[in-house]
Amino acid sequence: MSRRTAGPVVLAALSALLLAGCATATTDPGATSNPTPTSTVGEPSSEPSPSPEPSLDPDDPATWPVTAAGIGPIETGGDFQGTLAELPDSWNNDENCSWAAWWKADDNSYSMSFVRGTESDDAPIVLASASAADPVTAGVGPRTEEGLGIGSTKDEVLAQYPDASEGDAPIGDGTWLSVPTDGATMFFEYYTGDQANAVTVTTLEAPPYETCG
Repeated sequence: MSRRTAGPVVLAALSALLLAGCATATTDPGATSNPTPTSTVGEPSSEPSPSPEPSLDPDDPATWPVTAAGIGPIETGGDFQGTLAELPDSWNNDENCSWAAWWKADDNSYSMSFVRGTESDDAPIVLASASAADPVTAGVGPRTEEGLGIGSTKDEVLAQYPDASEGDAPIGDGTWLSVPTDGATMFFEYYTGDQANAVTVTTLEAPPYETCG
């Protein structure tokens, strides 16, 4: 076979092989296309949504939590004038008791107060308190995380704070249960009966008999 006739034969054979390969590729039953990703838009999440934080209303101290730091936005160790400036105009402060600020509920069921140290005008806040009117209306005012506050009985407080210590008020027949916390002490004060007349958070050794007198 001459070289002139070998060329066309080889080309014909290669063409046949290529055509066979193409046919095999297009008819291979095992060949699959890439799967289309499944959209997850609108599918519910398997993780639960976090619970919303309780809202704190500056105009309503009943929404304020009683904590180791203080009551709501009033924190022991904080700046007195700065804290007062952030509170509504319904809070009172005058020259006669420049170290104290106070507020009273519209229905007169309880009042709020906070006090700075008297050693200087820029002394930090040392006390925040909620006090009931007489007679006590249980459940009014700010509460602890466990729901304790004005009107709570000694048994209810001891159930949540079994290590609370009982003490006597400096004047009168009042008693209290004190709960030490980090840097301050929480007092549940009992003037009459077995319902708390006041709840106080303070860095003082004990709640004073009067904050302005």
